[in-house]
Amino acid sequence: MKGKRARIYVASSVYDKPLQDSYCFIKEETVLQVGAALTEERISPEAVTDCDGENISEKNRQFCELTGLYWIWKNAREDYAGLVHYRRHFLLPDNWLERMAVNQVDVILPVPLYVAPSIAGNYKERHIASDWEYLMGYFKTEIPEEYERAAQFFDGNLYSPCNMLIARKEVLDQLCEWLFPILFAVAEHGGEKEDAYLNRYPGFISERLITYFFETQREKYRVVYANKNFLR
Repeated sequence: MKGKRARIYVASSVYDKPLQDSYCFIKEETVLQVGAALTEERISPEAVTDCDGENISEKNRQFCELTGLYWIWKNAREDYAGLVHYRRHFLLPDNWLERMAVNQVDVILPVPLYVAPSIAGNYKERHIASDWEYLMGYFKTEIPEEYERAAQFFDGNLYSPCNMLIARKEVLDQLCEWLFPILFAVAEHGGEKEDAYLNRYPGFISERLITYFFETQREKYRVVYANKNFLR
């Protein structure tokens, strides 16, 4: 869209496995090295690093690609900003930015994933249940006006996975202003886990929270969905 700047940041790290599949970046995509504060190695001279400016790069082992989202919130200056992964990218038409602007779309999310028995139940079966229980306790005590709505939403079955989105920058900022205080509180309570996968729980919880944030504010945000690829 003429006059509008857009950048989709591709979260990547020095520990990513080499891809067997080929993929050509679209012109709006730029590599964002996440967890850059934890290593002196750099992916490439052209890559943006999440340890520059205001950042939480050192939390990457727990927060995963969310250190990239935080960096975008605090440092990116484009009109539209997005976050994808080195092996997960949105499948977008060539004129996606024009379509967003003309149709006044606030955010693009991945096509929702169905989980059972519910969003909450699925999380507690696959991860550490006490972290989820603390999350719901946080809603009840810190943002009680949202507790019933959150409990009802998490009793449903659909959420957009992977912490991927493209949004108007001011909308992304609004999400992050709400999201990160919750995640920091959950992580402070839950602490570090010995298992590297389970230690990524702030990232797993955020997938559910991002979906909740947009799906329960349909009167405020215009949400559309896009398919994504999965490169191997």
